[in-house]
Amino acid sequence: MATYSKEDFLVMIKEAGLRVTDHRLLVLETIAKVKQPVTVYELVEDVRKKENIDQATVYRNLSSLHEAGLLRRMDFNHGHSHYELETGRASHQFVCDKCETIEKIEGISIDDAVKKMLKKSKKFKQTSTHSIEIYGICKACA
Repeated sequence: MATYSKEDFLVMIKEAGLRVTDHRLLVLETIAKVKQPVTVYELVEDVRKKENIDQATVYRNLSSLHEAGLLRRMDFNHGHSHYELETGRASHQFVCDKCETIEKIEGISIDDAVKKMLKKSKKFKQTSTHSIEIYGICKACA
């Protein structure tokens, strides 16, 4: 997993055409420190430890950062979204059906399967990245 500095985030925000704000930096820095997709509720809890920021501000920043392509929004059928930095690299997660635990799996390539899927596709010629969620039961719930 890549490590980002404050300067990296400043450049990313500017290149995305957004105004740099302390709240946007705080949201990006907080999400970058988490090793798995984070919910809005978890994010609000974390950022409030550092700064007095309301939930609506967090939502607005998540929305603008997602629309600018800096964050990836995922729905794991839990009734709420999860966010992670958009790196352009593939994203794979195991998701527990019972307790909603999420484990991000890195270093596994499924490029051959994606190529086969593209060959079967009638509407797509190429892919840019992918995200795969595999649902099951975690060891704690088994």
